[in-house]
Amino acid sequence: MTNRTKKKIYENSTFWIFVLPVFLPFVIFFIIPFVLGIFYSLFKWNGISATMHYVGFKNYIMLFKADPDYYTSLWFSLRYVVLNMILTNIFALLLAMLLDTKLAGRNFLRATFFLPNVVSAIISGFLWQFIYGQGSKSLYDLTGLGIFHVDWLGDAGMAIVSMAIVALWQSVGYVMVIYLAGLQSIDESLIEAAEIDGASGIKKFIFITLPLIMPSITVNLFMTMSQAFRTFDLNIALTNGGPGKSTLTLALDIYREGFSNNAAGYAAAKALIFFLIVFAITLVQIRFTKSREVQL
Repeated sequence: MTNRTKKKIYENSTFWIFVLPVFLPFVIFFIIPFVLGIFYSLFKWNGISATMHYVGFKNYIMLFKADPDYYTSLWFSLRYVVLNMILTNIFALLLAMLLDTKLAGRNFLRATFFLPNVVSAIISGFLWQFIYGQGSKSLYDLTGLGIFHVDWLGDAGMAIVSMAIVALWQSVGYVMVIYLAGLQSIDESLIEAAEIDGASGIKKFIFITLPLIMPSITVNLFMTMSQAFRTFDLNIALTNGGPGKSTLTLALDIYREGFSNNAAGYAAAKALIFFLIVFAITLVQIRFTKSREVQL
């Protein structure tokens, strides 16, 4: 065996030693379940029995032709994703710009805004359910202000706003940290040059700050969108899809189909279509924002 062959074997073995601890879990917990999901979607199966009845594409045909709940949950999820993305990214960017200044106690404020992110979504849901219910009622009795007399979770129009507020409270700190990193990476000489040229604060933000933090915007839009589409635990703890089915997310609808209705094959078909929808929207978003990133 030549030295060149030994070197090649050593390099290959070193490569797989570092790659396998990441690659194996990815294959076991993503690739294999994904392939099995496609397989199960072609069967009528309750998820428990050993017998499965092959139905071909009937699950998909029924999904598109005879399942109003899927369209209801899809429409709600799309509205919730857009609302969540806009609110979270705007507030996170404003907070990041504020805390990027020489503000007294800014490190404490950064930690404070980030803290809700470590609370699980299920706990946040139950906590805010109490705030919207008993807490809001007590504040109304104390102050008489109409804003505390709103039926936050019982009204279909307000329920989506209530969910978005909780999601904003929980994730704004994490998104803010990414925007802070982007803001702090901007070369101060560019800002100073713009000030010398007489650029106002708004022009500096639009023509310098915004293009230079576009990588952070790309990451944050992707994260907030994927997280909003995958909303399940917050949904089930806060509204459980109600009132009625007005806040039924796609994830909760798939869960109910598989575990409440015992239709695992049909739930797998729903999950696959859900994946394709999210994948297509995410691909468009990433390509759109990536094309606007500035290369220095």
